[in-house]
Amino acid sequence: MKAKNLKLAIIAVIFITVLTSSFIGLINSQKVYAATAENELINYETNIEELNDVEPYGLFTSLSISINGGNGKVWATVKNDFTLFPATVIVVVMLYSSESYTESYESMDLVSTNTTNDLNMGKTVSTEASTGGVAKYWIARMRYKIDSKSWASKATEVCKIGADGEFLGYV
Repeated sequence: MKAKNLKLAIIAVIFITVLTSSFIGLINSQKVYAATAENELINYETNIEELNDVEPYGLFTSLSISINGGNGKVWATVKNDFTLFPATVIVVVMLYSSESYTESYESMDLVSTNTTNDLNMGKTVSTEASTGGVAKYWIARMRYKIDSKSWASKATEVCKIGADGEFLGYV
């Protein structure tokens, strides 16, 4: 009988030891998991803060501007032809007109404008105006900002558009 009780006592001690070890291991693994999760959160927050100080990802963006007319209207269109890596492309498209010839948009009247806060690749933004039934000289101009770079601008050449909106060519 003593041998049977001794076997039961040994089995009980082994069982309690294994159970205690498992419980301690479970607690330690939870501590490790919590510490790992906390470290990952700290790393994530640090990476976000560092991203705010780094220039965004766009390496190259090609924008084109065009001007055309028809049905008594004139319109200017800016297209994002190509962007290498994601970029935020802010675009303001403007139409200027003058009844007399001038080579600079600064000497013309700003007639129409439109803006987009992010012109994605392949997309366009346009603005249009009425000819007012008068043949005029026109310039389409865009101002744009890519990511955190400085503002830049491009303009078309001076063109003449007829009273009905017919494109008469660049002057």
